Amino acid sequence: MPLLRSWLASANEPDCPFPLNNLPCGVFSDGRAGPRCGIAIGDRVADLAALEAAGVLAVSQAPLFAEPAWNAAMGAGPAVWTELRERMTTLLAAGSSAREAVEPHLVPLDGVQLHMPFKVAGYTDFYASRSHAFNVGTMFHGPEHALPPNWLHIPIGYNGRASSVVGADQGA
Repeated sequence: MPLLRSWLASANEPDCPFPLNNLPCGVFSDGRAGPRCGIAIGDRVADLAALEAAGVLAVSQAPLFAEPAWNAAMGAGPAVWTELRERMTTLLAAGSSAREAVEPHLVPLDGVQLHMPFKVAGYTDFYASRSHAFNVGTMFHGPEHALPPNWLHIPIGYNGRASSVVGADQGA
């Protein structure tokens, strides 16, 4: 896929990790407001809560992005995710007539703090590494019965403890 061009010059740099083709979602805060949803572009973060409040970004009937996590937006489903990606690509594209409306809501990336992007309700973990599975199995069953007989034939998963998933801002 060719590199899409943006009116934001830093997004067009050859070594830019966040060009218009790659708009990663996250949660950030700065001196102006607490944690809220954003999308990285070039050397900036597009403040989706501010864009939504200003009426520049509307992808849902209800506000989604003033939240300190992406749970509501992710729960809105694939149609909303697609609309968000397409709308942000259009707003940030070279030649966009929305530049004046969007630019005030771009926050310098080097002035933000990143936060856990979602609230983890639960997760399933799998024993994918033979060494890991053997070592854990040895703790519980001894080396002679460390790996269950079916380990090589079917995936073995278990429910993880959601509270153990923390972000860098939480002392991880």
